[in-house]
Amino acid sequence: MTAWSEIDVEAASVPELLSARIAQLIDSGRVEAGSKLPSERALVTMLGASRISIRHALQDLELRGYLTRRPRAGRIVAPLEMRALAEGSIFGSMSSDQRTVREVMDLRTVVEPPIAERAAVRHRTSELHALRTPLETSERELVNRPPSLQVMQLCDVQFHLAIAGLAHNSMLTRLVTETNEWMAPSRQASFQTEQRMQRSVDAHRSIYHAIAERDPVRARKAMHDHLADVLEAITPLAH
Repeated sequence: MTAWSEIDVEAASVPELLSARIAQLIDSGRVEAGSKLPSERALVTMLGASRISIRHALQDLELRGYLTRRPRAGRIVAPLEMRALAEGSIFGSMSSDQRTVREVMDLRTVVEPPIAERAAVRHRTSELHALRTPLETSERELVNRPPSLQVMQLCDVQFHLAIAGLAHNSMLTRLVTETNEWMAPSRQASFQTEQRMQRSVDAHRSIYHAIAERDPVRARKAMHDHLADVLEAITPLAH
């Protein structure tokens, strides 16, 4: 029996539980530092979980310093010292109770509009597919009744991370990637209804067109307006 078979199907279906179970395997030494993780597709087969759950769990473990990536090797279990660095950083040392929704949204409002502005100026036309893919996926998902909350959230994550990538600044990409976990509460709240999902997709479309047309002023404003709209939607939670 492999260590991976110790993860029950029920836990594997919830990203937070799956992340915790994998972290336990690593902490206990059942999965050793330097070990190569199975591919996402293999984990789907082994654990009976959806690919979205697997991906969210692995992203969480990367943020927490449990996993890292190597060229041509994929994800591997990071050495213990990397985990200690992550836990000691500004990102890892703050408890979830300290990360209020309002603080998260304040951070997003400060960081993301100027990133969109830079993306409009710095992107290569060939890179626009990274924005177009999650946008088109979310547009198709809205046809379903009801739309999948997980799919919509994943598309939202991919869209915002792609904008950071188009800005061609590794520090900005790292910042958005590491704070992605903090943004989860605002994303969940902003997709409470199908109407809210539609508003988010409409906003993403406006941001996409502004970036694609290399209009930095419009891109910055579109992102600012989008985040202001999200904050208004989650105001009851942002205290």
